[in-house]
This record gives sequence, structure tokens and C-alpha cells, in this order.
Amino acid sequence: MADPALPANVGDIVAGEVLAAEYLMTLSDRDISVLMHPAFFHATGKPGSNVVRVPHLGYGVDILAADTPGSEHTNTAFTDGHTDVTLANQVLMFGAHDLARFMADGKLDPVMFAQFAAMNIGKTLINLAANVGDGFTNIAGTTTQDATWDDVLVAKAFLGNADATGSICGLIHPQQWNDLEVDALSLGVLPAGSMQGVITSGLESYKGRYMGIDWFTSSRVPASGGNRLGCIFTQGGIVWADAEYANDGDPNIVNLVRGQFERARKGTFSQTNWVIRAALGTALGIDNAGVTFRTDE
Repeated sequence: MADPALPANVGDIVAGEVLAAEYLMTLSDRDISVLMHPAFFHATGKPGSNVVRVPHLGYGVDILAADTPGSEHTNTAFTDGHTDVTLANQVLMFGAHDLARFMADGKLDPVMFAQFAAMNIGKTLINLAANVGDGFTNIAGTTTQDATWDDVLVAKAFLGNADATGSICGLIHPQQWNDLEVDALSLGVLPAGSMQGVITSGLESYKGRYMGIDWFTSSRVPASGGNRLGCIFTQGGIVWADAEYANDGDPNIVNLVRGQFERARKGTFSQTNWVIRAALGTALGIDNAGVTFRTDE
């Protein structure tokens, strides 16, 4: 059993014989609100396969052409395609020794772990999405150069020229957002009316809507070759899927719709484990519905 909470290693939450009634949360990006953005396309897995297929249909994209009297009409090929999202079992487990739980006085309680289970699952989804958003064919930004609002306009041009529609989501690294704030200051916040408020945004994940894009930051945005690889996309750019596990009626398992929370007792170790699991997957959808935002890390 790896890294269970044992009596010898819970000293940070036990001060001598006295346990403080209050506690601090460690620093972490716990905001999962980006998953609610309409640019994310959600598909639900069905029993029988771990691959969820999302069809692409080309209705309404073609135009009529003038015919030639006496000539047969020419058939137009139907435009279609698909995205396959592969579901994988994602698991997170915590364990605590019985004496450690006694010493922690409620801070290793199963209710605590259960409260954050949905957040853990949401953060996993964001991590999966961020790590496919770096794969769009179109790329805005200059390698090893700080992000600028000119780069944002390049990304919007890619989307506009591809006839992408709908709300636009920007999922970028906090450092990329900091670079955009610096660039906004250099442009003059007051003259650049569309950027007013950029430098006053707080430390939450959602930064606001600027230049028609809803901006979110996440430390899960990957790095490669000295660059951060965020993404800017509309609906269809990133697809995610999940599946609901079968309910076996086990009283030790709580179904969370998007995952499960399970109590797994190891009596021979005087230890209780709490397992969080979810079947999740992400994939690039329509390539031209998104742009990779590549700038210096």
C-alpha cells in the first residue's frame, strides 16, 4: 500500500496534543468551471463499448448551382465524419490508518474525501482536455515568445476563416494570461476599451470575456520545447465523454453519476481506503474549430 496516512506522518495537522479547529487548504487550482462552457462538447458513453463515436454531419454547408436544361443533375457528395472518444478508467485512492484518523480528529473523515470527489474528477477532465488542445493543426503565437493580443487575433482569424461559430473558449496557462496582461498594459488599458479590466482580473480560473473569448486558465496546460500549449476553440473543437458505472447495490459504493466513491476497508492493516474512480475520455473534434495557442512558458 503506497503512501497511506500513518500516525508517524500526520504531524502537519497535529500540533503537539492539540488539533486546531481551523485549517488551510494547500495551494491548487480547484476551479472546474471551464467544463461548463458551451464550447466543450459532451458525449455520453453507452454500455457495450469503451469508445464513444460522435458523428459529424454536413447539413446546410452546400450551395445550390444553376442547372443546364436537358442535362442530368450532378450529385453532391454528402459531407460527414466522426470523432471517436476512448473511455479509460481513471482512479485516485487515499488511505488512512485508524490511529491517524483518530489523531486527525475529523480531517481524514470520509465525508471530506467525498466532498472533493467531484472536484477531483473535474480536474482530471480538465487535464485530459488540456492535453489534447495542444494538437490542433492551426497554431497561433510565436515559439519561445510571450503571448500577445496580436496572437489572439491570429487565432480568431483562423476560426473565422474556417466558419467556426458559437461561443469561444480560451484555455491557457496562468503564465500565458500574465503575458497578455503585460501586453494589455503596454497597449494602454484605457485606450484599448475592449481590454478594460484585464489587469484587474483576480486569481480565479475564469478571467472574463475579452475580444469575444471567454478566458480560463489552468496549470494543467502542457509545456513542450520551452512553450506552453494552450488552446482557443469553439463547439466541436474538443469532445469529452464519460460513462455511468453499473450500480451493484454495494453500500460501500456511492454513485456520483460521473464516477464513484468507494470505501475499501483493509482490516489486516487497520486501514481504510477511499477510492474515487471515473470512466473518462477526451479527443479533438473538428480540427478547424480550434487553434493551439503556443507561446513562451
